[in-house]
Amino acid sequence: MARYRNISGYEYFNTALRLRREITTLVTSAAMPKSYRFILAVPMAQTAREIVGNIVTADAFYPSNDHNVTCRRHHLTLAIAACETLLQDLQCLADLGIVKVSRCERLADDLETEIKLISGARKAVKLIGTR
Repeated sequence: MARYRNISGYEYFNTALRLRREITTLVTSAAMPKSYRFILAVPMAQTAREIVGNIVTADAFYPSNDHNVTCRRHHLTLAIAACETLLQDLQCLADLGIVKVSRCERLADDLETEIKLISGARKAVKLIGTR
């Protein structure tokens, strides 16, 4: 049975939801000083939300024609770009000493995994149902 256990086709969605929850928890915690809330916390929470939103939007386009394939790939690319933005924000938090580096590293590892999962999903988008 163990040999049939692979990563789910929607693992990138589950990971995005978990990352959104963790980022939101981080930026609303006492670790984030009030002076950085509008500069860093609100944009980080919004970017985490955009990752999930772009994945949901990408999934709304069934790849039955060229336009839908392009739209799906585009939204998955936007989700990857949002992950990259969050990586930069985490680097900024670590450089400023606002949050412990270990916490940033763990989130950065999760974001890098998410980028790989979304990239794999983007590569797998193929035209379906052509005659």
